[in-house]
Amino acid sequence: MKEIKRALISVTDKSGLKELVAALHERQVEIISTGGTAKKIQEMGIPITPIEKVTGNPEAFGGRMKTISFQIGSALLFKREDQDHQAQAKDLGVEPIDLVVCNLYQFEKAARENAELDQLIEQIDIGGPSMIRAAAKNHESISVLTGPSQYGEFIQKFKTSNIDQNYNKALALSAFQLTSRYDEMIFKTLSNAESASAQLTNKKKLRYGENPHQSANLFKLENTNNQSLVDAKIHQGKELSYNNILDLDAAWKSCYDAYYSVEKDALRCVSLVKHLNPAGLALAHSKTQALKLAWAGDPVSAFGSIICFNYEVELEQAKWLSDKFIEIVVAPSFAPEALEAFSKKKNLRVIELAPKKRESIEQVYRSVSGAMLVQEEDHVLDRELQFVTKKKFDEELLPLARFGGAACKHLKSNAICLVSQTDEGDFWLTGAGMGQPNRLDSLRQLTIPRFRDKKDAKIEESIMVSDAFFPFRDSVDTANEYNIKNIVQPGGSIKDKEVIAACDEFGIAMAFTGRRHFRH
Repeated sequence: MKEIKRALISVTDKSGLKELVAALHERQVEIISTGGTAKKIQEMGIPITPIEKVTGNPEAFGGRMKTISFQIGSALLFKREDQDHQAQAKDLGVEPIDLVVCNLYQFEKAARENAELDQLIEQIDIGGPSMIRAAAKNHESISVLTGPSQYGEFIQKFKTSNIDQNYNKALALSAFQLTSRYDEMIFKTLSNAESASAQLTNKKKLRYGENPHQSANLFKLENTNNQSLVDAKIHQGKELSYNNILDLDAAWKSCYDAYYSVEKDALRCVSLVKHLNPAGLALAHSKTQALKLAWAGDPVSAFGSIICFNYEVELEQAKWLSDKFIEIVVAPSFAPEALEAFSKKKNLRVIELAPKKRESIEQVYRSVSGAMLVQEEDHVLDRELQFVTKKKFDEELLPLARFGGAACKHLKSNAICLVSQTDEGDFWLTGAGMGQPNRLDSLRQLTIPRFRDKKDAKIEESIMVSDAFFPFRDSVDTANEYNIKNIVQPGGSIKDKEVIAACDEFGIAMAFTGRRHFRH
């Protein structure tokens, strides 16, 4: 690579700038700069060449015109190894620029802060993307830095004369990714579009994928109004794996859906997830009781699970977990004493993550061979129930029915679950069957066997919930065998009349939600 002799620096985010310009100045690189960036560099005692000296024109129109010019564009775009280009550059008095350091106006920040339209418009950068794209196009000869996170590696390579074509190409790809995402954000914001093409940033290589022989990466995806899991604060523990991240997402979502389903602020929620399914889920008036009930939901599956709390974890909960093997605990906050107790389990991941928003928006992306499926996340909670049988639930069971609906929607299809209420008015998942090719297997082989060891739950006072309608009355016949007296299901089968008649025959109360919650 040719030596870097001239650099063009124009940045909105000025963090890390001092170290970068000091390294350039030390090796006598001419620094061309604009506006606030030029002032900042001069305050460091480092000389700059004002942009107007290169362009021949002053900054104008409130800063809208600074770098856009024939002189700057030519200095970036002409091919250094092309003799005709070299001759033209010499005739035109164009001197090459070897390094561009530019990050863009903060349009995304203004959009998040709901800025007025005229303010948003002023945050649309024009000259910055033009410079970045020009430098990236000519990356055989130019290095382009688009964020402070790149400065450290660049400085090291620059000082050791180790800037090569592969490095410049990697910088160029990051640059094109930035400008693509920037334009996408502008389009989405100004058009009020709910979704557009997936924008992946902040790539992180994982230890391995679903299995050790599979490679995997984690990207940040702009697809939700919730906090990204990528931004969670990790207090301790091993690096998160591919499967850990999937389970963490499932635990976080099921925990807050269960909490919002009942809407009682006094209740504490704990979700215990294994292989993307809530093995335990509870709402209780006591923090520790919520944890105990969730664990009791399926103590066998609790081994090696991920546990999500919707409240600050205190020493009492940390002590209760001290002799149990779990992979991850996640909560909105942790008391210092709890962190101290968890620190004795070196491999345990302790993760701080803000609560999931009640009104959530998320686009879900799932790849298949040669294509990508995109849908909105199932954020709906079933609050309204339509009773279709002669017998109805007791009024006090309605919150439990809503809790059961939230639990069942997070189980893999075909899903059946049983939820129960304690004498203290706490709710817990007492039996779950999921991932079966038919609903009868979910009920007979999984849900009922898991319920049978619950000494503190009575099946006739519990509620059975199905994620989809019953295609035949056989599910009701089977429920009756086990003395189930309350059922919630979506309805909508051509056999609904037969199913309702079966419930009336056995004295079972059944309600329709009118909404299916498949989870493949």
